[in-house]
Amino acid sequence: MALKQALTTLKQKGLTIEEVVHDDNASVDAILTQHGILSSKDLWHKCKKIMSKFKEHLQEKRRTPSDCSVEATTTIAQVAVFSIQQLKDFCKENGLPGTGNKLQLVQRVSLFLNLPEVGASGEIQRQRPLRYPELAAHDIAYKLKSWIYTCAKNAAARGDTTPKMLTVDVQNAADHWAGNHDICRTLPGVRKCVVENWSQGRDCKYPEGGETHKAVKDFLKKYLTENKMKFYLRARENFISETFHSVINKYATKRIHFDASHTARLACAALDWNENIRREVRAVYNRVSNDTAVRRRARTNRDLVARTAIWKAQLKSRVLHRIVHVEPVYLPMCISTETVSCHGSLILLLLLINKKNLQ
Repeated sequence: MALKQALTTLKQKGLTIEEVVHDDNASVDAILTQHGILSSKDLWHKCKKIMSKFKEHLQEKRRTPSDCSVEATTTIAQVAVFSIQQLKDFCKENGLPGTGNKLQLVQRVSLFLNLPEVGASGEIQRQRPLRYPELAAHDIAYKLKSWIYTCAKNAAARGDTTPKMLTVDVQNAADHWAGNHDICRTLPGVRKCVVENWSQGRDCKYPEGGETHKAVKDFLKKYLTENKMKFYLRARENFISETFHSVINKYATKRIHFDASHTARLACAALDWNENIRREVRAVYNRVSNDTAVRRRARTNRDLVARTAIWKAQLKSRVLHRIVHVEPVYLPMCISTETVSCHGSLILLLLLINKKNLQ
């Protein structure tokens, strides 16, 4: 409903919307199709979602044999093998709360069964048995995330109009990791395995034609079809809008309902965003760490210049000038709210501009 209202309002203002980038949401796709707008999905969310689904369906064993029950478990590792739905059903049958994530459910069931308490989510991750050990040993789930991201970026750089080539490139990951680089030689772009003329079986993560190879290949064909990859031909990302929402949260937090001042707070967030969106880079440095989780993130950090708040001083000067109808240079820095209580909307703006950031 909110999206429909936003599209209607923007069209009434004379704006032409050609493309909308959003997270993977089927209802949004339907609305955009009705309005004749191109629908693109955020590439980063797709990579993250596929990585999680890959771990759930292939890398980790989450289902238990049919003859095993939660009551029969004797260790935390056995409890962690059960799926979230199975743990919720057990909690419901025994009068326990069925809410929370996997770690909370395992802790609740373990305490109910008098098993040792679980410490952190990483402990469950280590104790959970693996279905295909080769995938965890070579961190294939994370490699798949990077593979999809790179393929989509290459398709956008080539200007592909159909998802056929992108789908072939993405699904080729199963053969590439098995040491078969025949399809790599037929695809466009500069590839390390083609440039160095890798032989059959080089850089092999798992045996070709084995169970692991077949499982990865079937997974990619099932979840990375042409119908799904067509939304990522342009390799769009909506991190800019999410960054802007973090700025809005400084002025209009989601935990509090602002009735009269909501519009004014959004206006202040927009002014703050426009003034600091193009800050210069002061320094670039590489982060060095032995932590595996840190190495996976961006290794290059950018140090930007400090944020400015010139718009606050300008806006405060204009608001005070409108209230007392004199030149701003003769106004005191602080005016009591009783003096100008009749100017409701302007006072709301004035209260937002806190004097601690003004020199």
